[in-house]
Amino acid sequence: MVLPAARQTVPSRIMFRLGSSLRQARVHRGIELAQVAAETRIRTRYLQALEDERFELLPGSVYAKGFLRAYADYLGLESQLFVDEYNARFSAEETPPAPRQLELRPRRLRRYGIAATVLLLVLAGALLAWQQSGSSPRPARTGKASAAAVGASAPATPRTARPATRPASRAAKPAAATLVLRATRGRCWLSVRRRSEWGSNLFEGALEPGESRRFADGQLWIRIGAPWNLEASLAGRRLSLPRTVANVVVTARGIRTLATG
Repeated sequence: MVLPAARQTVPSRIMFRLGSSLRQARVHRGIELAQVAAETRIRTRYLQALEDERFELLPGSVYAKGFLRAYADYLGLESQLFVDEYNARFSAEETPPAPRQLELRPRRLRRYGIAATVLLLVLAGALLAWQQSGSSPRPARTGKASAAAVGASAPATPRTARPATRPASRAAKPAAATLVLRATRGRCWLSVRRRSEWGSNLFEGALEPGESRRFADGQLWIRIGAPWNLEASLAGRRLSLPRTVANVVVTARGIRTLATG
């Protein structure tokens, strides 16, 4: 894989066309889309969609930003400017609408308050009547009746005390295995999310050669831009990564590839 020595820059906040900038840089270097697809492991139809700015043809925003970054890096451009421009255009469209606030009507609250007060008064009256009926004096027993009751009563058998049982101790929850991702042979772009593609974002960016990241969050969904430049280990055990751009899921059992390209 041959990369240009010099990196070209694009003005940061001057709005520019993403697709035409990529196409002009590629044509200027005399590179065909097929060559770019073979060396970046990105499908030709996705590269064409980037140059035509047909982002709706891509699998999602995470893929769009990953492809933009990888394509711009391959052409020697400032990839972060392309990602920032994409975020500036589409971040507002991706923000979900705020939930509708629940409106409470004062009249219904007032009715509920009156009903609750009446119910409390009824319960208080019932409790007072029960206490008065329970405290009324009872007629005393005569001596003969008391003696007969004492004679008829049998000695109570003492109960054997049961040994107190201790609750079974709960098994300690095993700690999540630590996943270590290290860029060894070159730069690698990553998107790491908790449990699935729609989970909370744990990391999104590029690992430079020699840089590593650690994750201990259970099941992880990962988008890998250049797996050939990456080494992965789980709890000290080496993982086998796919050979092309792919989505994977990492659990305590190991790694599983979901999609490639």
